[in-house]
Amino acid sequence: MLIYLQVIDAPEDRDQFITLYETYRGLMFYVANQILQNEQDAEDAVHDAFLSVAEHIKKFSRLERHKTKAFLVTIVENKAIDLHRQAHGQGHRPDRRL
Repeated sequence: MLIYLQVIDAPEDRDQFITLYETYRGLMFYVANQILQNEQDAEDAVHDAFLSVAEHIKKFSRLERHKTKAFLVTIVENKAIDLHRQAHGQGHRPDRRL
């Protein structure tokens, strides 16, 4: 967890990050593992998600609890999907407009 806390300056933001990490890490791992079907890749997705959270921790202080959970799940889903695409040689595909 130290690597994440090094990104955060304010002590109150660090406390908030620790709370988020301890509360939602298991759920985030579960979500990532459901997508990736591989525990190591799921750990990587959770790690990437928490790095993103640490970099943008100020945004979380403005969210209500139920929105925080949904936001964290969305972040880890996106990180897992990105890892899945990388592993299967599927780069970013731009949206096709009709």
